[in-house]
Amino acid sequence: MRALFPGRFQPFHLGHLAVIEWLLTKYDEIIVVIGSGKDSHSIYNPFTAGERMVMIRNGLKEYNMDFKRVIFFPILESFTGGLWIRIIEQYSPKFDVIVSGNPLVVTNAKEAGYIVDLPPMFNRDLYNATKIRKLMIENDNKWSELVPKSVYEFIKEIKGDERLRDVAKSDY
Repeated sequence: MRALFPGRFQPFHLGHLAVIEWLLTKYDEIIVVIGSGKDSHSIYNPFTAGERMVMIRNGLKEYNMDFKRVIFFPILESFTGGLWIRIIEQYSPKFDVIVSGNPLVVTNAKEAGYIVDLPPMFNRDLYNATKIRKLMIENDNKWSELVPKSVYEFIKEIKGDERLRDVAKSDY
């Protein structure tokens, strides 16, 4: 069976990694879809789709995940409306189930007729991209403990944390 795991991954963190590890114990293949591919350089979406692909690849490699069983690609759309499922159907290999803990994604998937598998929430209070971005904006290095080391190093290399602080500044 093949599972589809959609997310924005802004940034890819240890909770995302735990879900992928869990999925690899349940499914033959996983399709990781990176949403909001057209959005970047904002507080909500600071990283480009390409940067997020590198983060995911680096994190999976760091934790010795089986790349032969993981397909990942970006889509331009966000997951806020039902259209994203139809777009994925055009570009993605066939999949049997959609995996998400996001209530809107779950609702869209069910309305489109898909089976939904809810992953365990791996310490969701700690591994939360909004919280991680807030720590970056506050220049609090505690965020480094919430992402794979390779992701931290990549974000520092591209100065992604500085970018986020810059876009968070008000011009008032």
